[in-house]
Amino acid sequence: MSLGLVALGGLLADYVPGVQPVLVALSVAMAALVVAKACLFPSLVHDDFQNPIFASVSATLFMAIMQICAFFAPVAFVASFALWAAAVLGHLFLMAWFTLRHVREFKLENVFPTYFICYVGVIVASVTSPAFGMEAVGGVLFWLGFAFYPVLLVVISVRFLKHPVPAPAKPLFCIYSAPASLSIAGYLAVTNEPNLAFVAVLLAFAQLMFLLVLTQLPKFVKGGFFPSFAAMTFPFVITATAFGDAVEAFADAGWFVRDAVGVLVGAETAFAALMVAFVFAHYAAFLLKPVLAAWRERSAVAEPVVD
Repeated sequence: MSLGLVALGGLLADYVPGVQPVLVALSVAMAALVVAKACLFPSLVHDDFQNPIFASVSATLFMAIMQICAFFAPVAFVASFALWAAAVLGHLFLMAWFTLRHVREFKLENVFPTYFICYVGVIVASVTSPAFGMEAVGGVLFWLGFAFYPVLLVVISVRFLKHPVPAPAKPLFCIYSAPASLSIAGYLAVTNEPNLAFVAVLLAFAQLMFLLVLTQLPKFVKGGFFPSFAAMTFPFVITATAFGDAVEAFADAGWFVRDAVGVLVGAETAFAALMVAFVFAHYAAFLLKPVLAAWRERSAVAEPVVD
């Protein structure tokens, strides 16, 4: 959720003045909760990491920190760069650890779209690298993350075809919308003279993956809330972001871009914002439910008994 909020802030910065700092603040708060859990309850986190879904999805924390640092770079460059570098190294360490712990003991039924997050997600470092003048590093990390994409696409797709998916994990299918779009955003961020044919092919595939996810989205929403609803945030935000970045690159190169394409970019942006708001509301209700239940129980106990 933290990743979706900070990414949405960047997407909406040119549309709604003043909204980015608010969304970044919410993202920082949610990231802080995750860090606090790790510090206060390390045994719980250790147990969670035995689950390949949780272990791989934990990379979103590093991805969110990278984007948060890019936002704060203009006002606190040194501190932001140090934290960004730590997040990049943390993500790379997680990739290595996850490979040794979960991939080495490979079982197809344990593979989920969250593997995209662990391996392809490092391209967020490429997207944010210009904020620190680290485009050279970002370029290397782009190709590293992108190299994993076709392999994982095949493996994860075969897993979906051969094995049933538990209901709580079904919304994770939405992650399919992210890798191609993240690749576009990362590539354009670190390349001065991009190969626009390459970008166009990636964009066509990214939009195809987005449409595929949209065909399944109503089923996930009707299935009731699960924490995996977070998969409905960043993938849609980065899809709209990459679409806008690609169209801008085409226009800068003198390619004719129809007005209808701009309308479509705006529609995807609005859709991404609505989905993030929808998931955030469900998360808020989910987190507040036990608090409200405890408050009601205490109120009932404290209420005086009248004979």
